[in-house]
Amino acid sequence: MLATVLLIFGIFAIFGEIIFIFLWISARWIYRKPTIPTYSPKTCVIVPCKGTSDDFEENIKAICNQKYKDYFIIFVVDTTKDPAYTELQKTLHNTSNVKIITADKLEGCSGKIAALLKGVESAGNVEVYVFADSDIRPHRQWLRQLVAPLNKEKIGAATGFRWYFFHNLQSLLLSTWNLASLLFLFHSSFNYAWGGSTAIKKQVFEKLNIESRWKQGFSDDLILTNSVKQAGFEIKFVPKCVVESFDDADIHTLFKWSTTQFTWVKWYYPSIWTISFIGLVGLKVLTILGFILLLSDYMVAGLLMVSTIFFECIYGWIGVSTCKKTMWYPKKRYGFTGAYAVTMPLVFFLLAYNIFASLFKKELIWKGRKYKK
Repeated sequence: MLATVLLIFGIFAIFGEIIFIFLWISARWIYRKPTIPTYSPKTCVIVPCKGTSDDFEENIKAICNQKYKDYFIIFVVDTTKDPAYTELQKTLHNTSNVKIITADKLEGCSGKIAALLKGVESAGNVEVYVFADSDIRPHRQWLRQLVAPLNKEKIGAATGFRWYFFHNLQSLLLSTWNLASLLFLFHSSFNYAWGGSTAIKKQVFEKLNIESRWKQGFSDDLILTNSVKQAGFEIKFVPKCVVESFDDADIHTLFKWSTTQFTWVKWYYPSIWTISFIGLVGLKVLTILGFILLLSDYMVAGLLMVSTIFFECIYGWIGVSTCKKTMWYPKKRYGFTGAYAVTMPLVFFLLAYNIFASLFKKELIWKGRKYKK
């Protein structure tokens, strides 16, 4: 009886991995035909800035250097004493289509949301808002590609995502973690608007009363996601708007940061969090159980469970191959595909740890501020 139960668990583990792989294959099929953007209304790009980094200047220049006819950019800082304010003034003193402003102090919401709301208030007569993070370095077609899907009535928002090009083992781990998270954006049933690169029509933003919802929350993108989907709109993921980002965090910081991401999801998207918890933690428990069974009399069930590692390697290989096919950057920039494949099983353990750890999180400290749900 026990042998049969263990065998069924082993089959379920393989089946779960095959579903993940199928989602990558279907994503590649869905986005097999590139689209030519033609919709380009007047757009305001709102970029909250807090502090600077080594990449800050180049990122800001890239945001300002878009191949788009009618747009302007509002950079929002906490105060004029923030290092970002001085850097922005120095970098953008000859740039005509930008404005640098300071955010209002708002209780009950995050500092980033306060900055975004100030940007919306200052945007004036535009058709589209684009919300972007200062740590992305978009290519010149980013804005044009991101705004284009909004010409369809059923599309409530369009989104991109970040990408880390790896240059060492630590950044490879981060890049592979990011790749694993990227899969669900390709599928409208599971995707969400990523706050670092999201476009929404002003009319939709106001109709959904997102401003009021933001004033009472901490996560700008998950609140926007819920608002859009609850109103019956779709969120359109644009692979060509997956843009380069930089992060040299150490392993400890990576673990802490990645757990924070799942905590936000638990607070604002509990259904997705629950599915992810069952899937990721369940799979890794079965993988560990498989190694134990290999040392016992249940070799077949053990082999089935342990073989999930092989399927995760395939997941990584197909995933990065899909990104090379659908994203904007030259294929050679992604490095060796096999590196992602080999690292992916480790990332699945990291994801299981992240979501398990988020189960016990009651509060977060994010960018110097404490948040509770």
